[in-house]
Amino acid sequence: MMLQNPIRRVATLVLVAAMAVFLVPGLVLAHAELETATPADQSLVPPVAEVSGIFSEAMKPTGSSLVVKNTSGATVASGGVDPEDDTRMVATPATPLGTGTFTVEWTSVALDDHVERGTWTFTVGVAAPPVSSPPASTAPSSTPGAAPSAGLATPLPSVAPTPVPSADGSSTGSGSDVLLPIIVALIILGGGAAYLLSRRNRPPDPL
Repeated sequence: MMLQNPIRRVATLVLVAAMAVFLVPGLVLAHAELETATPADQSLVPPVAEVSGIFSEAMKPTGSSLVVKNTSGATVASGGVDPEDDTRMVATPATPLGTGTFTVEWTSVALDDHVERGTWTFTVGVAAPPVSSPPASTAPSSTPGAAPSAGLATPLPSVAPTPVPSADGSSTGSGSDVLLPIIVALIILGGGAAYLLSRRNRPPDPL
C-alpha cells in the first residue's frame, strides 16, 4: 500500500504535465492580436475609403468589431470580421475620410472566446511640398537694334587722329600735307634757277 501511493502521485504529476504541454500552446495561440493595420499607426495618408486590420488568429464574427472615430469621438465608420477572411476585420465609411486625425478601436474574439482590445491612430491630410530654391535669374540677351539700357556706357564720338611726329622731327599726316611743302620748295628752286640764269646772261656792268 505504501508503494502504491507514491506511484499514484507520480502518475498524477505526469498526467498533469502532459495536459499542460497540450493545453498551454493552445491557450497562447488563441489570442487574436492585431498584426497589420491599414492605414498604419501614426501615418499621414490621403483620403481613406477603407480601414482594415489583419490579426494573428481567426476570430468569431460575434463580438469582434472595428470602429473608427474622429477627434470629437463620433463614429465615422464601423465594421467587423471579413466574411472571406476570418483573420481580417474591415470598416468602410460611407464617404472617404477627409482631413483630420482618426482613432480605430478594435475588439477581437478568438475561437476560444478570448477577448483582446486595442487602438491605433492615423491622420488624413496632404504632406507639405518640399521647399524649392528660387531659379537662378539669367541676364537678358542683347538683341540687334535694342536701345541701350540705363546705366550702360554710351559710345564716345570719334575724334580725328592728330599727326604723330616721326623720328626725324617731321609730322606724319595726310598726302596733301606732304605734297604742299614739296611744291613750295620746287617753286622756290625754280625761281632761284631763273634768277641765276638771268644774272649769267646779263652783260657785265661798265667800270
